[in-house]
Parts: sequence; structure tokens; C-alpha cells
Amino acid sequence: MHETKLFYTPLWEDDLSVAMRDWVDHRERMLSKIYELERASKGVAKTNFGGWQSDDEIYVHPEFGWLMEHILRLSNQVAAEYAPEFKFNNGHIWANINRRNNFNAVHTHPNSLLSGVAYLNVSSEDQGQIQFFDAREGTPTNHWPCFFQLPGRTPLTDDTFSVKPTQGKILFFPSWLKHWVTPNLTDEDRISVSFNLRAT
Repeated sequence: MHETKLFYTPLWEDDLSVAMRDWVDHRERMLSKIYELERASKGVAKTNFGGWQSDDEIYVHPEFGWLMEHILRLSNQVAAEYAPEFKFNNGHIWANINRRNNFNAVHTHPNSLLSGVAYLNVSSEDQGQIQFFDAREGTPTNHWPCFFQLPGRTPLTDDTFSVKPTQGKILFFPSWLKHWVTPNLTDEDRISVSFNLRAT
């Protein structure tokens, strides 16, 4: 029987620690700059409960210029999924520090097409995972339990997908995809850089 997959939701992933020869040096410079920015500013409050979040223009600092270039290069590997000959050429990035019990509430990223996160300092999934939610308006798990219990989960019936953070991992996802970051259950800072991309 022929199957047509309808309205799929992609999640793209790469590893900066493998792709970038000088990743270790870049990472150390970014971490130092993030702590410096935190000392200089109380940050912003958006989806973060606790923790610290920078403004969304950290690309103005030379420590993050290479990362923005790399993000745009990777994003344009998937740009054709949006439209033929389409190119991402504009966006902004910001830093996040989540300490014990800090988390980010459920949200999307409006006014952009492609969003993502790069992990700079993380050593265990207990520091908080990113969890994505089924984008369909009426998810199977909302409706089917009224009639019967499903014994397990499959790609058709799952309504969440979690990604364990690892140092150097970078994720790209459609900006409309609902997600949150679970609480950091450790005493180690979880540091990441998030981004939104557009085309002008």
C-alpha cells in the first residue's frame, strides 16, 4: 500500500565540535564573553524562568561573528526546503545561562522562519533538554485515549520529542514549532546560544 507522509516537521542537527577545527578556542572565547555580558547587564526576561538571557544582538561582538557565519552557512543547506533558490541572509542570536531549577517555558519564535540552538556548556541531560511538541492542532494522544489506550508510542502517535543536549550540538527547526527547555537539575551552568533566521 502506498503511503504519503503529510505535513512533516523537520529537525536538523550538526556538531560544531567536529565541523570546526578551532572549536575549543572559539568555545572558550564565547563562554568568557557571555559571563562578561552577564556581569554588565541584568539581561532580558522572555521565556526564561530564572537564569540569564542576553539581548539578541550578540553578533556585534567578534567572539560570535564566526558562529553567525557558520549558522547562516548551515541554514542555507536546508533553505531549499522553504523555496527553490531561497537563501537565509539575516537573523539574530542571543546567549542563555540556565542554573539549577532554571527553565524556559513553552514558546515559539515569531517573526522568523528558522530557529535553533547551539550548546556551549553542558555535560548531562539533567541540565535540561529541549522538548518539541506535535504541531498538529488535534494530536492523536489528545483524542485517542478517549476510546482506547495505546500500548506504546510510534512516529504516528508521539506528541513530544526530546533532544539531549551535548556540547557542540547545533539544532535547526522551523520557528513555528512549539518547544520548551526542561529545568536544570544540577549545579553546573547550562550555556547555549539561540538564534532566529530570516531573509530580506
